[in-house]
Amino acid sequence: MRYTVWSHPVETTYTTNIISKATVFYVLSTLLTVIPPLLIAYRSSGFWMKTASYAEQPDIHFKHTLIVILETEDGDNLIWSSREVDLQHEGDRVRVPLVQSREEDVNRDGILDSLQLKVSMPMASKEVVCGVKALVVFDYKLSRFSYLDMTGLIFISDYGHHGRSLEVAGDLRLVQKQPLSHRGIDQRFASSPLPSDAPVNLGKVLREYVDRNISVRLENLYKIWSRGSGTENFVLEVNINYPEETVLYTPGLWQTLKWGWIQYLGILVIFVYMFNSIKTFVFSNQVLPTICNPPGRK
Repeated sequence: MRYTVWSHPVETTYTTNIISKATVFYVLSTLLTVIPPLLIAYRSSGFWMKTASYAEQPDIHFKHTLIVILETEDGDNLIWSSREVDLQHEGDRVRVPLVQSREEDVNRDGILDSLQLKVSMPMASKEVVCGVKALVVFDYKLSRFSYLDMTGLIFISDYGHHGRSLEVAGDLRLVQKQPLSHRGIDQRFASSPLPSDAPVNLGKVLREYVDRNISVRLENLYKIWSRGSGTENFVLEVNINYPEETVLYTPGLWQTLKWGWIQYLGILVIFVYMFNSIKTFVFSNQVLPTICNPPGRK
């Protein structure tokens, strides 16, 4: 019993003068094999990779910079800030709260996963809270491709009637108006968005912050406003998750060329097969005159 252990094709060659119809046909068919796939791949979009994405767990830390403003029914504000400059001209509107914060690494991978923040603002018995505003500042880092070192903030606000507490839960997500570079260090927004030598103007801070190309904000946001009056403290509870982020970046040269080659190759294979079949038919049937050299002939 015999079985095949190896096989190879038998090659037949066709020769002709350099100036001949067969040569012109060969050159044209080769050009039509190579160039149209390139044009098709380019015109069908997606040939050049302009942006790419990857997943990374950001390294986030609460910077213990916090501003809380309680709006009362009589039109006054109660305020507390971790920055002394914000309290210099507030007088008896300043309230010193009990602030408790805890960041947890749930899966023990060395990167924090969540923040639990609780602020208990003391109040007089006649003060009734009808609104809350808060700024919370974070340190935000990415390091897998390009290194991003950024200081971001979130703004929390809610309004209700005769409030005694506000509970907030959400995810801290990255906001990109432009992709990151695939390498290098990006520290454009490393400094705090809050002014260092002047009290915070909420409107100005938020306008400038939203104009940034890269920032963070709370998404998947849920709030619970609890009513009550005559309480000793207004309680603000904030629970924030630090989920894995999908980051957009501009790919490098080699990644772009590799992606373009894959697009081109997928179409090129079809054209190579098609024109090889055409050339085999033309030369084997002597549609254009050539000299046939059978296998073994020298």
